[in-house]
Amino acid sequence: MQRILPVTLFLFLLMPSMLMAQSGKAGLSFLKNGVGARNVAMGSTGVVSAKEGAASYYNPALLADDEAASISIEHTEWVQDITTEYVGIALPAQSWSFGVFFGITSVPGIELRDTPSLEPDGVFESQNLAAGVSAAFALTDGIDFGMNLKYLFEKIHVDDASGYGLDFGISARPFEDEDLEQLRFGLALSNVGSMNALNAQETTLPMLLRYGAGYMIPINALKSALNVEISGLSLLEEETTHASIGVEFDYVDMVFIRMGYLSGYDNKDISFGAGARYSSLRFDYAYVPWSDSFGDAHTIALAILF
Repeated sequence: MQRILPVTLFLFLLMPSMLMAQSGKAGLSFLKNGVGARNVAMGSTGVVSAKEGAASYYNPALLADDEAASISIEHTEWVQDITTEYVGIALPAQSWSFGVFFGITSVPGIELRDTPSLEPDGVFESQNLAAGVSAAFALTDGIDFGMNLKYLFEKIHVDDASGYGLDFGISARPFEDEDLEQLRFGLALSNVGSMNALNAQETTLPMLLRYGAGYMIPINALKSALNVEISGLSLLEEETTHASIGVEFDYVDMVFIRMGYLSGYDNKDISFGAGARYSSLRFDYAYVPWSDSFGDAHTIALAILF
């Protein structure tokens, strides 16, 4: 019962934010993209399984799991030449864990026209930035809570806007039984905040609710494990939901093979990836094929553990 009460309280605190969500199209679409090559390869799951710098993005409560400080550096080539650079730092402490993150997404080659014409008057680039700090701590045995405070900025041609966002997350391992102790649940609400006006119109943040469960299946004969996560992503303003499943085969904590499935998207549904760890370094790669001639997305990441 002691473990159930904090979860119930957290859900109660989330309800006002969920009820305030309005149907319609939100802006700052880059906040919906996943980060972390490991999690992108696993179907963009992560509310239960994200590690190191990626934990701040999916569920800041997961920072409380980190035992060593780390820095994660990532580059993503999205479709249509869109790129994302992301840096996440995790700093565990005795009672609290902290994080710092910075991500910038660029959309190049946007054509500029004052009047309809065959040739554009020029091209420009859109810039979107999210940077902030994270903190996580244990609410009670087996239940962790975390939150982010982030600064948001977007620039389209000569117009720009800035604002703030708050993220809240909880991670729970409610069972002490040996067979169930690796079962974990996660819940996170992202992008609660506001932006000032871009030109003459205020941008609505894409409020996201992530939830899921994960389980680690040990494979003792190979000294390995199979990590599985099933999660949902609800875009509250758009009243849409996506389900994902991710699987990772961890061979002696040195070689990793990953794949995922995403539902509800028109142009993508599967993902693949791999990783390798040597000493304090881990390299990860994710590949997401898109249909309808959109191209493919590639993510590479390097994590350094201290």
